[in-house]
Amino acid sequence: MRSLLQPSTALVALAVVVLTGCQAGALDDESSTAPTASETTAPSPSATAEPEPTTITLSAMGDWLPHDSVVFDAEQPDGSYDFAGFAQAIQPRYADSDLVFCDQEVPSAGDEMGLSFFPRFNAPGALSAGMSQAGCDTINLANNHLADWGQEGIDITRGQWDALQPTLIAGANRSPEEQQTLSIAEVDGVRVAFLAFTELSNEGHEPFALNRLGDTALVESLMAQAVEQSDVQLVSVHWGTEYSLDENASQVERGQWLADLGADVIVGTGPHVLQPASWIDRADGTRAFVFYSIGNALSTQIEIPRILAAIAQVDVTVDPDGTVTVEDPRAIPTYMHYDLTPQQLASNDLINRVNLQMYPLVDAAEPLTRSAWRNELTVESGIQFVTDVLGPDVRITP
Repeated sequence: MRSLLQPSTALVALAVVVLTGCQAGALDDESSTAPTASETTAPSPSATAEPEPTTITLSAMGDWLPHDSVVFDAEQPDGSYDFAGFAQAIQPRYADSDLVFCDQEVPSAGDEMGLSFFPRFNAPGALSAGMSQAGCDTINLANNHLADWGQEGIDITRGQWDALQPTLIAGANRSPEEQQTLSIAEVDGVRVAFLAFTELSNEGHEPFALNRLGDTALVESLMAQAVEQSDVQLVSVHWGTEYSLDENASQVERGQWLADLGADVIVGTGPHVLQPASWIDRADGTRAFVFYSIGNALSTQIEIPRILAAIAQVDVTVDPDGTVTVEDPRAIPTYMHYDLTPQQLASNDLINRVNLQMYPLVDAAEPLTRSAWRNELTVESGIQFVTDVLGPDVRITP
């Protein structure tokens, strides 16, 4: 059985009320007497409150992928960068969550090593700072671009996040020892372990640099430690077929494997589009939940499937006996906006992608009039698209 740090340990209160006589004052009746033993209140029996379950809420958004137009739009007149501003419209929708998962898709070592863009990315350090300011506190670094600038890029990126002090971070490492160190945080008395793995990398790297999903021994070792040392296991996986709206057979097989190893919630990134989400049954009768892909968060990718995504949300309840229950999987449809006319899109004049903002789709009617898809995408059709892709196991909360 999993170890459980009790969410809230009830204190045993012992109340003993003893009535004693009081000394007569100058105006007291001399006939006053102290209460008899029979009048003295007897000690009440001790009472112990039953421990109650604890529920935490997780929100998750997908890839923060800074193309050149993203970085140019983030640049301020004084030369600084504001990436947090891109999340201004959606941040209230997850502000009350206990954990907010985000995938930093690229290294942020551009200040030291130079900025670069597709196909080999390097963002300014302000990207990580902006993500933190936007509320991201559970940070995935296991993805195919994190090693784009080698070990030095990974080292710088991890160092930046050290200074930002996220609640949880996993996926890319500076040493073999760091790879073996679990990221565990206590949230309302519940110990949450965060593990992150990637299916592939665009660049070669040291074995310890990225947590690879194909490294079976590593995955099984880290999962076993997480089950032993924490109450809830949150697992991020960068996987799947790029731009496919369907999960592939490998995702299904490996999702079941991770659930059987103890994963309670699996958050998928990588395809840059939404994919279905579903329950995974374990042999012991318990269930995990998987979002196979939650799509992009910040990017300037084109085509409708890539600009529609979701903030995925679940509640996780831990009973006093250690039982973990995932509840109410739901999603807030989102729209990645940038100004661009249909004519500019047709002529591939993409430098004009400006005024970026991530919107809850329900609030995107006006921005859509400034988009290249103004004649083919509406709030209603977008919400229906998200609903259809995610499937019946997810409650849509516009």
